[in-house]
Formats: sequence, structure tokens, C-alpha cells
Amino acid sequence: MKIWIAGCLVSAISGCGTIVTLSNEKGAANELASWHSNCQTIPRVYSGLAYEFCTLNGPERHADESAASAAAFDLVLSGIADTLVIPYTGYQQYQLGNIQVRRKQSD
Repeated sequence: MKIWIAGCLVSAISGCGTIVTLSNEKGAANELASWHSNCQTIPRVYSGLAYEFCTLNGPERHADESAASAAAFDLVLSGIADTLVIPYTGYQQYQLGNIQVRRKQSD
């Protein structure tokens, strides 16, 4: 029971990948670029899953050891949230294409 509660708290604190990519796609792309992720683009459909995968797909960052387990837990939550927003992200994918992972330019 304690592990489940801790998992819920970690996911709430870390933020859902779906929310990050839908609310601030330029910021999400900038974070991945600054973390030197091996991903060049993120598809808008299932963007939360792709974002979480890309956070793990790169050089090791010096963080606490539970960061990988929190990202793995968030993969599940992002998968559920991404499934719920498919009508919106599917339309965005058709209209705008993939999110490019590169440092954002000053607006």
C-alpha cells in the first residue's frame, strides 16, 4: 500500500508526459534537446508516451535512482491519457506534423 501511495505522489510531482507535451510543446522539445535525447521528433499522437521514452533515451543524467522508475510509471499514465485525447492529437498530427526536438528560438 505504501508503494502505491508513493508511486501516485511521484507521478503527480513529476508531471504527466501528455500534459507536458500538450500544454507546452516548445518547452518539452527544449527540455529533450537540453538533455541531449536521441529523439529528433515526437509524434503528436501518443506524445506523452514518446516524451517519456525520449527522456529515457539519451545519456544518463545525474539524478536520484528512482527517476527511471518514476518515468516508467508515468509511461502507463501517459498511455491512458494519450488514448483519451486521440481525437485532438490526431487532428493536430494531421495539421501540424511531428514536434521537432530542438532548442526553441526566442519568441
